[in-house]
Parts: sequence; structure tokens; C-alpha cells
Amino acid sequence: MPKLKVKKFRGSRTCGGGSHKKRRGAGHRGGRGNAGVHKHKYLKFIKLEKLGLYEFGKHGFTRPKTVKGEFNQKKALISNLRELKESGKLDERTYRILKSKIEINVGDLNAIIENLTKLGLAEKREETFIVDLTQLGYSKLLGSGVIDKPIQVRVGKATQKAVEKLKAAGGGVV
Repeated sequence: MPKLKVKKFRGSRTCGGGSHKKRRGAGHRGGRGNAGVHKHKYLKFIKLEKLGLYEFGKHGFTRPKTVKGEFNQKKALISNLRELKESGKLDERTYRILKSKIEINVGDLNAIIENLTKLGLAEKREETFIVDLTQLGYSKLLGSGVIDKPIQVRVGKATQKAVEKLKAAGGGVV
């Protein structure tokens, strides 16, 4: 069995570590871990980086689930609206209004409902406009704005204020 190196140092005060002060903490080695990588250990880590053995800082990002859902919803909405625009069912003005948010306000809907009927995305029965916002890619109807036309809307979610405004104008929410 080979002789252990520790045996050689038995009896000496510092066991080959230099001054007895040097083994107290991490100060002798310039800090623990990657401390000082961009200061006093810079050259060493530049060489390691060129070899691909070191990357400085945090890498990667995990998007929160709520943001992912909104992002995917917005992406689906824009692709749906783009297809409608390219097929000639949407004009530029209506496309810009519709793609601005994943929700739509009652006032915005009131402003573009006639355009939607001309383009074939909504229909008019007697005096009531009927529009399916889920087909356009919207999931929520908000209550901001003024409405003066009776509109029957099909949508996944609607705020209480939006429902009240639509009913007051002679329409409703399905």
C-alpha cells in the first residue's frame, strides 16, 4: 500500500499550508466559488470561458403560467385576425382595432359592428346585430365605452357592466 502524503506532514505545524493564518477562511483563495470572477480571478475565467467550461451569470428564463396563457391567447387571436385580413374579410382599420387587445370593449364593438356585418363576420336580423366574438378569437367582453345599437354577443366571459350596457341598448350576451 502506498504511503499517504499526510504522514509526511505529521508533526509539522501547518501541514504544508504555508502560514497558519492562510487556512482560516476563504480569504486565502480569493473567495468561495466563483467570487471575484470579474475582478481578481478574471483572466482564469476568460480562459475557461473560451474552452466552454464556464458561463457567467444566470441563464434561461421560465415564463409564469398566467403570462404564458395570455401570450398564447394573443398569438392565436392575431393569427386568426391575420387570416381573416388576408382572405379579404377584414379591412385595415377594423384589423387594427381588433388586434390591439385580447379583450374587446363594448364601445369598440359598437364602433366596428357595421363594418363586421359588411365583411360577413356579423349578421343583422331586423334591428339587432348578432356577432360571435369567440369566432374572432376574443375571450372576454369589457364594459368601457358607449353603446347605442342593439347587439347580441356570443362570448366566453363578459363583465357585469358590459352585460348591463348591452341589455340597456336592447341586446344581450350569450
